[in-house]
Amino acid sequence: MNILTSRQFSQLAVLKNVFSQPQSAAVLLLCAAFSLILSTLTSPLMIWVLMLSGCAVVVRVAGLSTLHNLPTSRTVNLLAVLAVFALSWFGFTVGLLDSMINLLTVACALKIMLVKNKRDFHLLICTSLFLIGCGFISSLSVFAWIGYTAILALLLVATAIFHGAGVSIARSFKFVSILIVQAFPIALLLFLLLPQLPPLWQMPTSKSTETGLSDTVTPGDIASLASSSELAFSATFNSEEEVPDAPLRYWRAMTLEHFDGKTWSISNKRKQAEQQLASMGKQTPLTNLALKELSLVTDYGLIVEPTQQRWLFALEPSSPNNLENSITVSTLFDYTLRADTPISSKKAFHLRYFPNAPIINGIGNFEAQLNLQVSTNGNPEARAWGQALANQYSNAQELVNAVMREFNQGGFRYTLSPNAMPVDPIDSFLFEQRAGFCAHYAGAMVYVLRAAGVPARMVTGYQGGSALSDNVLQVRQYDAHAWVEALIDSKWIRFDPTSMVAPSRLSFGLEHALEELGESRETTILSEFGNSAFFATLQGWFQKLDYSWSKWVLGFDNTAQTNMLEELLGALTPQKMRAVFLSALGLIGLILALYFLPKKQKVHLSPSYRILLKAIKLVETKTGVRRDNKSLSAYINQTSAYLPPHAARSFKKLCELFEREHYAKRDRSSDRHEVMKLQLKTLKQSLK
Repeated sequence: MNILTSRQFSQLAVLKNVFSQPQSAAVLLLCAAFSLILSTLTSPLMIWVLMLSGCAVVVRVAGLSTLHNLPTSRTVNLLAVLAVFALSWFGFTVGLLDSMINLLTVACALKIMLVKNKRDFHLLICTSLFLIGCGFISSLSVFAWIGYTAILALLLVATAIFHGAGVSIARSFKFVSILIVQAFPIALLLFLLLPQLPPLWQMPTSKSTETGLSDTVTPGDIASLASSSELAFSATFNSEEEVPDAPLRYWRAMTLEHFDGKTWSISNKRKQAEQQLASMGKQTPLTNLALKELSLVTDYGLIVEPTQQRWLFALEPSSPNNLENSITVSTLFDYTLRADTPISSKKAFHLRYFPNAPIINGIGNFEAQLNLQVSTNGNPEARAWGQALANQYSNAQELVNAVMREFNQGGFRYTLSPNAMPVDPIDSFLFEQRAGFCAHYAGAMVYVLRAAGVPARMVTGYQGGSALSDNVLQVRQYDAHAWVEALIDSKWIRFDPTSMVAPSRLSFGLEHALEELGESRETTILSEFGNSAFFATLQGWFQKLDYSWSKWVLGFDNTAQTNMLEELLGALTPQKMRAVFLSALGLIGLILALYFLPKKQKVHLSPSYRILLKAIKLVETKTGVRRDNKSLSAYINQTSAYLPPHAARSFKKLCELFEREHYAKRDRSSDRHEVMKLQLKTLKQSLK
């Protein structure tokens, strides 16, 4: 016990010694900030990079005391060579962007073990700032901003302590807090008034950063998204009345028209046709639809989470409002939307929804022939069933109804965890397992309809969405869905076979449907806590906070800025924009001048000193003798002959009290200040 106690005292002594040395305390805070940055970059960083960085922090912190030695430069250089070889070997698998983040992290970790002088410290501060910027690539939520602002404050405090020449940590924190508060109005002005310039370069994308839907679908792909509650996008309508009913919330993303027997994908023939028609300048059906004067049109906005892809989600059919979009959105002939650049961060888009408009056959016979192709790679029973249906029904609508009826009455079951179907997956699903997720039903139905001679295709996207407020919906990854479009009378009609086995999936969402079927989307130790009323309320509050941040801050692009200035100034002209720009710079300069120009320091006098000055002024007025640089005792002796005896005694008593207050040991039991006020009052009365 005594040994343990002595060890604890030794550790406390070491810790006290570290904080008593400004440079050691600054390095300790730098290590803490670097550790926090590492915790936010677990996705792009490789495991061995995280382990190396963690060990470097531990070694550096241990080296702050005299009990441990830091590694030599030769050892760190050897680690650097090995790290470069490792990064070269693994860099091809993680992508260019993540490779650069890993390289920067390794460099910072190795350097942190060798920080000795100001140059090393400043280099690490700058590197940490770059790593914070890397963190913003993948997360721009309000919580990321709060967290990274706290880390930035920690770096500034470390810098202040490093250059503070013994200034306490508390004063350094106060100094940095004042700087951040002073910087806020300047940052707000720059954000609101200066032009919102586009990025000078685009971030390279990597497969590891792709989220959500993919342009290829096997039956288990969409089911795997059911375990993710990550936000896909938020939709904002002008009023509660414009929000579509739950069964109508089909958010279209891609049409998958090629099937090789196991996997559905976007057809290469479709891509070639789209490129040829675009080069010919032919307008898409959505473009023509947007030009028509329709009676029922709903304007709405999307805030889309980063996907690193160009496809966009929209109620079908919807056209983009590119007059308000910061990224131009193109329409395709299959009624899908594509952004001109990958969505690498949260972006706001403005769209127009035409609820009563049909989806027509945009490219004539090409689409019909493309969606009649049947893969002969396996699944013979499904083809035979389709041919039998074609012989039984002459009408396409009746044939489709027969397939939907079979799903409803044939003993099929909706489940997130069906058995594996590696061989002839459609035959196995239809005639053996009869249990699956939405992609199983949609893929099987499209295949059978094609075999029966009805053009059909799979459409993927999202279905549903939970209400964040009266006019805002949030769609999450577990809302991913697949459905069917069949070409009937030159129009693509939507059919959802999932509604035949789990109708509550469309009306109430995935979780409600699974609850009815006795399944759950995900089961964890914290599930019970997450379902409690308190955590549900807290989660809803955080979701609203993040949505507001995304809408008003991340959604404030060049278009939003222009609209704001037009509301304030009317029609914008070059002269007005020049005046706004110069006014913003002038206001920022004025704020900086208020912060940093020398100010006249106010003299702060104690209450007893102010009483003394009033008494001296009364005596100088009465006697005509100025005190100048005389001591109090000398001034009392010089003026006592000119004062009435009672006034002289009061003045002398007041001066003695002042000297005791400021120069003698304080006696907390007496209130000299009140006595001095009484003597001043007596002096005034005696001099009347």
